[in-house]
Amino acid sequence: MEKNTKVILIFMLVITALLVIMIYFGTEREKIFDVEKGINPAKGNPASLITIIEFGDFKCPACKAAHPTINEILNEYNTSLYYRNFPLPMHGEIAFLSAEAAECANEQNKFWQYHEILFENQDILNKENLKLYAKQLNLNEEQFNNCLDSEKYKQEVEKDINNAKDLGVKGTPTFFINGKKVLGADKEKIKQIIEEAQ
Repeated sequence: MEKNTKVILIFMLVITALLVIMIYFGTEREKIFDVEKGINPAKGNPASLITIIEFGDFKCPACKAAHPTINEILNEYNTSLYYRNFPLPMHGEIAFLSAEAAECANEQNKFWQYHEILFENQDILNKENLKLYAKQLNLNEEQFNNCLDSEKYKQEVEKDINNAKDLGVKGTPTFFINGKKVLGADKEKIKQIIEEAQ
């Protein structure tokens, strides 16, 4: 009899734990977050009622891999995409520096073009190359180099990181579609949220 009681008790504990996990993750998944767009311009239609905010890292292979999927979604749906920085410590100082460099490019209205170059050259990012990419885009080199060397956007990148942490972002890419969190470039989940919002 005692053995059966232990088995039933263990079974009930497992079921309770599973219910708690399901409730927690179900609530997290359906929660609507209030996410700031940040300072970078929109890609797509900035007047769209459907807003995608990505927290990404220019050194993150998963972010680079997600890039075609997100571009496909932008072409298929009337949406806007805003990029926020979340350079992961595991990618070293160059991830943070690349985020700062993208903000310096944004200062000269070339954020998305610079964004593209960073992902295309993800494996060879270093400070010298960050400055070379600015030159390739015909940015004012002196302005860009001064911006990067002075860490002008360090606090802005830190603000993005802190905002991401407050939203429970732990990895990249993390997307918020009209405030609904999606981990990774789950194309079907993103499309489902967009279609529900239309």
